[in-house]
This record gives sequence, structure tokens and C-alpha cells, in this order.
Amino acid sequence: MPREIDLTPFGFTPTESQVYAALLRLGPSTGYAVAHATRVARANSYGALEGLVRRTAALRLAGRPVRYRAADPRALIAQLANQQGEALDRLAAVLGDTADQGEPDTRTIAGERALANLIMHLVARAARRVEGVLAAELLRPTLPAWRRAHERAVLELRVAGEAPAESGALVSGSVSVEVPTVLLIDEAQAVVATGKAELATGVWSSHPAIIALIRTALRGVS
Repeated sequence: MPREIDLTPFGFTPTESQVYAALLRLGPSTGYAVAHATRVARANSYGALEGLVRRTAALRLAGRPVRYRAADPRALIAQLANQQGEALDRLAAVLGDTADQGEPDTRTIAGERALANLIMHLVARAARRVEGVLAAELLRPTLPAWRRAHERAVLELRVAGEAPAESGALVSGSVSVEVPTVLLIDEAQAVVATGKAELATGVWSSHPAIIALIRTALRGVS
């Protein structure tokens, strides 16, 4: 059975999620056809369709009767990722001045995509220095963040495995593919990760003891 499409974590309503899924299944459709397929009241169906259009998750096609088409799922994912990134940027700007007031913390992260997103966020905002080892499969999706960091921070990055050709001067060397991801950002945050794809797991920490351990561990990586 296909998994249910749930857009609610990104600010869509349950009905908009249901209607978007129906448009993907049906192709370009009228509001009446969507209401019939989803068994949602026609007024609610049209309201959901217009909500999707406002957020560019669907397109209103020219002609009569009016038909709607779902936005390309890949385009929608890219759009939502950009919006989430912008929201994180705004929050980071607001919280940046109070970062030193919080207690040191440690959090776990599961899955390669979640790890890549976290690394993107941390590296792109690095102000002084990023050093460590990064798994080759995590480098390609995070390259934009490394390029951004390279403009203002010192990078001392080695890749566990074969670095993609486009990484260029961002990478200072390579190590065995067996070496886990170990990153130290601005001497204040650390990421350690191992595994691949859905089995990838990691830890983020701002705890001084863990930062010290990571700093020592990096000296021994060869």
C-alpha cells in the first residue's frame, strides 16, 4: 500500500494534503472531480485547491471548466526545503546573541537526509573554522554550504572515501572510507556520524567535554 502524503508538517492543512495527493493520482482535474475522488465536500475541495495554488503546490490551468494540476513533487520539495532554510536563518539570527546563555546539550540524529540537513545548516553558518572528516555520501548534498563557508571560514576537510570532482579546493585530503564523519564547527559544535542511508545515525553536541574529545580525535585521524 502506498504511503500517505502528509504535508501538514509544512503548514498545509490535512485537506490540502489529501487534495494534493488526489491531483498527483488523477492528473489535471476539475474541482468537482477532486471532490468526488477524495469524498471531500465540494466547497472544501475548492478551498483546498486554492490554498495549494497560493503556495504554488498546484497550478490553476487556463480554460473552462477550470482545472488544477499538482506541482512537480521535486519542485515542491525544493521549495519547502528553501522555505525551511530561510525560517532557520531567521531563527538563528534571533537566537544567535543568546546562544551562550543556554546549557550545553547533545542530540541524536537519524537518517542520511537529516544528517545532511544538519551539516548544511551548521557549516553554512560557520564564522571561523570547520575541520574534520566527512563521509563522501554526505559531501555532495552539502556542497553549497561548504562553498558558502569557504568564503569566510578556514576549512580543513578530509573525505572518507572518494570526493566528488566538484568539491575542488574545499577538500584538503582523503582518509579510509571506514572512518566515521567527525566535524568540529567554530570550536563550539560537533557532529559525529556513521552508517549509510536510512541506517545512518549521528550525534550533535555543544558539550565542552565532547568538543574536547572530538578535537583530540581529529589529531589522530590519518
